[in-house]
Amino acid sequence: MARWSFTRSVQLFCLVLSCTLLGFVAYKSANTSQKSIRGYQNLEQQLPQQLRGKSLDPQTEAEKEEEKLGFVRSGFNQFRSDRIPLDREIPDTRDPRCLERRYPSGIPSTSVVIIFHNEAYTVLLRTIISVLNRSPPELIHEIILVDDASDHEDLKEKLEDYVLSQPKLKLIHHKERKGLIRARMTGADASTGRTITFLDSHCEANVGWLEPLMERIHLDRTTVVCPVIDVISWEKIEYSGIRGAVSDRGGFSWGLEFKWKKIPDYEQKRRQYDEIREVKSPTMAGGLFSIDRSYFYEIGAYDPGMDIWGGENLEMSFRIWMCGGQLEFIPCSRVGHIFREHQPYTFPGGVDNVVVKNNLRLAEAWMDEYKEHYYSKRPDVRDRDYGDIRDRLAIRERLHCKSFKWYLENVYPELPLPNENLYHGGWVRNPKSNLCLDTHGKREDGEVGLYPCHGQGGNQDFAFSNLGEILFDEDLCLDADSAVLGDPIKIMRCNELDSQKWKYNKKTQTLKHSLSGLCLATGEGGKAVMQTCSRSPSQVWVWAHHFTPMPSRVKQ
Repeated sequence: MARWSFTRSVQLFCLVLSCTLLGFVAYKSANTSQKSIRGYQNLEQQLPQQLRGKSLDPQTEAEKEEEKLGFVRSGFNQFRSDRIPLDREIPDTRDPRCLERRYPSGIPSTSVVIIFHNEAYTVLLRTIISVLNRSPPELIHEIILVDDASDHEDLKEKLEDYVLSQPKLKLIHHKERKGLIRARMTGADASTGRTITFLDSHCEANVGWLEPLMERIHLDRTTVVCPVIDVISWEKIEYSGIRGAVSDRGGFSWGLEFKWKKIPDYEQKRRQYDEIREVKSPTMAGGLFSIDRSYFYEIGAYDPGMDIWGGENLEMSFRIWMCGGQLEFIPCSRVGHIFREHQPYTFPGGVDNVVVKNNLRLAEAWMDEYKEHYYSKRPDVRDRDYGDIRDRLAIRERLHCKSFKWYLENVYPELPLPNENLYHGGWVRNPKSNLCLDTHGKREDGEVGLYPCHGQGGNQDFAFSNLGEILFDEDLCLDADSAVLGDPIKIMRCNELDSQKWKYNKKTQTLKHSLSGLCLATGEGGKAVMQTCSRSPSQVWVWAHHFTPMPSRVKQ
């Protein structure tokens, strides 16, 4: 008996010792945050009792007007949001292996910062409640709400009463509109947790979302982490995230717009094709991320010279990588997000002026000689004022930050330079009409049209690749899938199919569609159309620039 007790004691001692040496005591919360929640239920079944039997769609003229006003006011279906539960069930979109993960003891708690301006009350509360319900209580240090001068009545006394009922909630009101960037700084300055987690005010945290984020920061304080972003539809407010592998990460275009890009092969190899491992990402979308609080201020927080919203996510992404940190998406962390149908808020000074100023600041502070690629896209903004960036340049010097060339070569080598693998670029002009190809602000699945040439890039900035593609914004292509006489040309995501292949004849200056044999021509009503090739003046196209293609820099 004594021998058995001694043996068991030794085994127990070894077990405790091994766990201590590994620093990995299994973390298991008393709440249900690590359990898989049930599948997505019909919204009607989740309604509060007083709404049971009532339609989620408008039935009367008054309700139809209410729905219409909600779309205008919020950019999504506020009518439906107001009629579904605040604590509804949503699908667990994680890989099943995430449920088997155990997290080390001592992972930090976080201060969740949510800023809002005239957000729909029920959407805001659903964001807050999802964080409270699906997070281990000990990991939520506090939730700080920053009201950026909202004027909606339900965001005043009604919201204040709710905040008073929740011990971990704090509410700060701005008397004047300051914009997302400065409002987030208000929340960060008020926070006292070891980490800060920034969330948009129209999200739903999924089960087990927080632990994997905090673990990565616990292992390396210079790692900035983002959840995988699931989609909550703006039309139906349905959580439509797809369970399974994460296929995209953050990138950007030379017009300094954030882009979702397919994870390249070299990153998949580094991950050993393990779909629940972290994904190193060149950039982040910016709305949802966690960061060590002291590190956030150490690397310069947000640029105080930026206004309202726009460009701050790229500026911070460049800064993180160039100054010694790293940026990751974490597949076992999932948060739903409503991508609005339109932006319902105004930008003091105008959206273009605000975003351009912010982009100029990040280009001048961080992009070195590569800023010229941005100016080639927006030559009209080169002389605009962008304020004083000496504090940003001082950060580069203080932290011994690397060059933007290093960033491109080591973090984002697959980003093509403007003349990489390209033969022609800039505007595409028809000399007879002096009209240029123009997207008219349309994106994927839109139609390309014609507009008087202005030479300012933007919607008239195209390129002709060595694959015979007419590119717009690097990952969209002109597509003539139907190839019927008189049909318009679509803007589609590039897929290397024959419907997107063209031949440019330098002698005749015509663009011939490889699949159909038809030619691109000017049509009536400002349309670009397909016509039988005839060397008509309507089929002549002149490119602004001609290049000698440079070899690709993509890692093998």
